[in-house]
Amino acid sequence: MRKNLFRIEQVREHWDRVALEYDRINEGFSWTHTERFLTMQKFFPAGDNLKVLNVWSRTGSAVKYIKEKCPDAEIQNLEASEQMIEIARERFPDEDFKQTDLHDLPCETESKDVIVSLETLEHVPDPLHFLLECHRTLKVGGTLIMSCPPAWAELPLRAYEKFFENHGEGPHRFLKVSEVLRALKNCEFEVTHHRGTVFLPVGPAKLKQLVEKVHLSLLRFIGFNRMGIRHFYIAKKTTSRDPVWAKIHEEIIRPGLCMHSGTCIGLSKGTLKLSDPDGKCLPELTGIGSVPEICYEACPEVNPSEFPSSSMLGEYKRIAIAHHKDEGVRSNAASGGILTGTLVHLLETGKINGAVVLKMDETRPWRSVPTIARTREEILASAQSKYTVTPTNVILSELENESGPLAYVGLPHQVLAIRRLKEMNHPSVSSIKYILGPFFGNELFGSSVISFLRKFEAKKEDVTSLSFRAGQWPGHMEAHLRDGRVVSMPKFHANYLIPFHITKSSLISHDLTNELTDISGGEAWAPVYEERGKGFSLLITRTDLGDAVIRKMEEAGKLELSEISEDEAIKMQSHGLDFKKRGAFLRIERMRKRGKRVPDYKMTPPPITFKRKAFEVILDSIFWICSMPLSRRLADLTPNWIIGPLFQQTRKIWKASTKRIKRSGL
Repeated sequence: MRKNLFRIEQVREHWDRVALEYDRINEGFSWTHTERFLTMQKFFPAGDNLKVLNVWSRTGSAVKYIKEKCPDAEIQNLEASEQMIEIARERFPDEDFKQTDLHDLPCETESKDVIVSLETLEHVPDPLHFLLECHRTLKVGGTLIMSCPPAWAELPLRAYEKFFENHGEGPHRFLKVSEVLRALKNCEFEVTHHRGTVFLPVGPAKLKQLVEKVHLSLLRFIGFNRMGIRHFYIAKKTTSRDPVWAKIHEEIIRPGLCMHSGTCIGLSKGTLKLSDPDGKCLPELTGIGSVPEICYEACPEVNPSEFPSSSMLGEYKRIAIAHHKDEGVRSNAASGGILTGTLVHLLETGKINGAVVLKMDETRPWRSVPTIARTREEILASAQSKYTVTPTNVILSELENESGPLAYVGLPHQVLAIRRLKEMNHPSVSSIKYILGPFFGNELFGSSVISFLRKFEAKKEDVTSLSFRAGQWPGHMEAHLRDGRVVSMPKFHANYLIPFHITKSSLISHDLTNELTDISGGEAWAPVYEERGKGFSLLITRTDLGDAVIRKMEEAGKLELSEISEDEAIKMQSHGLDFKKRGAFLRIERMRKRGKRVPDYKMTPPPITFKRKAFEVILDSIFWICSMPLSRRLADLTPNWIIGPLFQQTRKIWKASTKRIKRSGL
């Protein structure tokens, strides 16, 4: 269930504006308005001293009907509009009314017997989160009584608003019945009753009630429970569920939005672990204890809106083409050795005691893992890109005991989590002083390594060492096997793996140049540098701290550096910037239109032409076809001497033919 585009402030503004007229107008609706309370009473559970949550309560009209069913009920009323609350308090001075944002409910976990939520869900900015909060708040065996109009009621509403006096609905989205039922199921509610009501919303009250009786008599027939402009959903909470894990699973993992940062695992105190590291690479419960709230709050997928929007490259101090002068550092790195060289400089000048980097796992050498490099040799051994999914932030569990200072190297989503934790003053990141990061085009599932090895009739267990960029720039993907063989593919040939194994998070991430770091760097993609056969980096310093480090390295003669303009850098990275800054938003919008949950970056992409939109349809189709198991299998069966060169030539033709489309307007 996707988020809505409106904000709670917009919802609140509308209901504040109509509050004074709300009750008067609803009196004109007569039975059409009061039917919701009468139907609610039919499903209200029997019992004494029931603890009831009424959300949202508007001017408190439901209180009277709840008290009729349970006179000694303890009711907590939550309302978005302050004006509505004032009116409700005048009507029911002995009742409790508080303001809510319809997001995190101010209630203890499993503290309510009944939740009454009438005509609410359609106004909630994040309806899935709201339902998860309802599940958290209910006791086991508790009842959710919820009503909301179905999606098809939008047209009758428009007609009604045109011809009759009304208070308007304000910001809203009527949900499909199937969408609501699916969301309730995913939130682990058991729907015990579902029915449509108010078949005839206008006309004499007696006629409307007569039609309603006929309608109710037909509910036993297929399809009739879907009729009516108001739908009631009666749901039971049958089992407990870890509330933090519920949010992580339903809002992030199930919709396919997990960025594989490892943040929730690293902060989980052992309650979460990594599953299927060579496949989907997702967190799962260990069954030990309750998941801490910080695991959800720090996730980069939750409100990922901290990114600056000042330029295509983010905020920066300087942009330059650079490479490290130590050939041992430069040749061992993926491009110009800037990030590796910076870590070595910080370590050797006593600025850090170690650096969080990735290395190849000693026991599973086909897989990379995070580590703290404490020597020059360990930093050099960690050099080069690691293209498969590695949840770097699982190491947060170790960092809490580090005195530091440390440098940290991570991808944009991992860096976002670190920055967020720093704002929270969380102890897991107190030792981190410097944040560095490579540019981020894409990340591949571990299945890409398995596919590569199949080309040579090998398995991952046969690997003794693996490198993604071995040898002289641009390097080659290389694996040493237990039988003594060394198998490899040129870097640009091995890129055929990308469309077959790219992660979904790569396709919807908008940050190419790692905008939240102190220093970021990537390949200098320009013929003048590519033709030289050595690595050159596009270097971006983003903070005073990062820029000071680079200037010290310049003064020490460790860097060859030439500053360039922002326009030159954008031209150099136009392919990647187009893929991220326009392509990601086009893909997100396509997902949104299909009703999928999507990240909200709160950013406006650069201008997107019709040609670029058409181009994206083709590109998305390619990714979709290549993601199919049959397509992957056919790619595995195609000899590497065919698929590698074929992919490289196709890529060259593709880039040349789409160059103008991608660069236009950047």
